[in-house]
Amino acid sequence: MSFFQRLGQLVAAKGDAALDAAEVPSQTFDHAYNKMVDTLTNLRRAIVEVVTARKQIEQQIDLLIEQNGRIDEQARQALLQGNEPLAQQALLRRPPIQAQIAALNGQRQQMVDKASSLEKAGQRLAARIQAFRTEKETLGATSSAAAAQVKVSAALAGVGEEMGSINAAMDRARMKIARQSARAAALDEVVGQTDFNTGMPIDPVQAQLEHASAQASIASDLDRLKAQIGLSPSKPIQLTSQPAPASEGHTGEVP
Repeated sequence: MSFFQRLGQLVAAKGDAALDAAEVPSQTFDHAYNKMVDTLTNLRRAIVEVVTARKQIEQQIDLLIEQNGRIDEQARQALLQGNEPLAQQALLRRPPIQAQIAALNGQRQQMVDKASSLEKAGQRLAARIQAFRTEKETLGATSSAAAAQVKVSAALAGVGEEMGSINAAMDRARMKIARQSARAAALDEVVGQTDFNTGMPIDPVQAQLEHASAQASIASDLDRLKAQIGLSPSKPIQLTSQPAPASEGHTGEVP
């Protein structure tokens, strides 16, 4: 064996011994435990943010429901005054509001599901932390015996530590890729479900279908309101987006 080969082996052996002496098992366990606690704290913060977003959506829904109720009351008052065109004009504003309420309810349910998923993950992590704490204390109690065993099998331990470091690096890489993939999937899902202010051209056929549906909804609301206040239902009419001009010779009476 040459001088340089022996010198290399001596340096490697000294380096392994120095690293082994510097590594304190209890400190390693404490560091891992603190990282898990930090992760749980960040998870709980994420839950708070999701819950806050859900409450904001619920506030928007409540405002729209209140606005929808005011429109209904305005239409009722117009019918009581014998002004059916005004009631129709008021009811024309209901379909867009109802569509917004339906869309916000969908977003609210997404926030509820996300909060539930995060809470379950938090519970699992809290249980893992508790188990790790117990394990940490047990390992700390036996660290002296483990240190003695490492000294006896220094060569094999060195190889095992090196392989352990490689496996740990691979595990971290897999976890990072999984987190990035999950985040990308979550962003794709959010983008795919967003249908407000997309800038896409409106389909004229779909617009006509929605207008016809709005006309049917308004006619149904008019008949419901008339039935509530004792008026006879009106004949089927063709509504437009503009209020009908009042005729100078109109002499309709309220039955």
